[in-house]
Amino acid sequence: MPGPLAARPPWKVVAGSVASPQTSRSQVAVALRSRFPAAVDAVTAPLGRGLGRTGVSPNTLTTLGLLLTAAAAVLVAVQRFHLAAVVLIVGGMMDVLDGSVARATERSTPFGGFYDSVSDRISDGLILGGIAWAVRDQPRLLALALAALVAAFLTSYVRAKAESIDLDCSVGVLERAERAMLIIVGLLLHPWLFEPVLWLLAGGGTVTVVQRIHHVWCQIDRDVSEELLALALHDRAWSRAFKKAARRFYGERNFDGAVDGLSEQTERAEPAEQSGGRAERRPTPIDVARGDEDPGYAR
Repeated sequence: MPGPLAARPPWKVVAGSVASPQTSRSQVAVALRSRFPAAVDAVTAPLGRGLGRTGVSPNTLTTLGLLLTAAAAVLVAVQRFHLAAVVLIVGGMMDVLDGSVARATERSTPFGGFYDSVSDRISDGLILGGIAWAVRDQPRLLALALAALVAAFLTSYVRAKAESIDLDCSVGVLERAERAMLIIVGLLLHPWLFEPVLWLLAGGGTVTVVQRIHHVWCQIDRDVSEELLALALHDRAWSRAFKKAARRFYGERNFDGAVDGLSEQTERAEPAEQSGGRAERRPTPIDVARGDEDPGYAR
């Protein structure tokens, strides 16, 4: 018989009740970073509504942004860095406005989101590949450009894999928006800041990959801890020792929240059955651990 947590992943059950110190710090970071997209949306929303009235589709803007990024990559490859930065800025505006138009015209589609994400990956490869080609005769800069390219793809890959198993991974010091701004600054201020920007792209990208892997590990580790908590509460023989250890791990308040969350989820997973005109249910593992076995429960 499936356990009380079989209905859905336990991190969904006790979300907000049990939080490790690492998770709390990540949530604060995400909250702070969310202000930047909100500010961008406030500026681009009127532009999106205006473009929407012209009949242009979001996918058209996505394609235009991709083509402009490809043109910028060619300009970078032939070492026309300043002009490439200008073209890249215009291409980046298209990439931002496609979402604004989609929201303003209510034309957001699953394919549109997929196409936008794929075009972002292609754009990253094109522009960083163009930089690598431009510095191919300088081994140190070439190594930095290739490291930045690998880190950029791994950053996106780790998030995609995490989200495929229903985990959050919106963390990191160098996400795509920051990476794009650094590239534009490096191109505009070439040659003065070009190498420092490559160091930031390679180093920051690597740190972001490590941050995301650690963030996912913390979520999975918390998931396993909650599963063990549920199993321990189910067994009188050793639940006392486990609860004592769990209280130290979670903290008194968070432990009580975890128990309440598991109890509520158990009741949802095993709805009361009608028997003899009255609702009866089996005692949950939480009830057993707390000693709340009601004689009226079904045995």
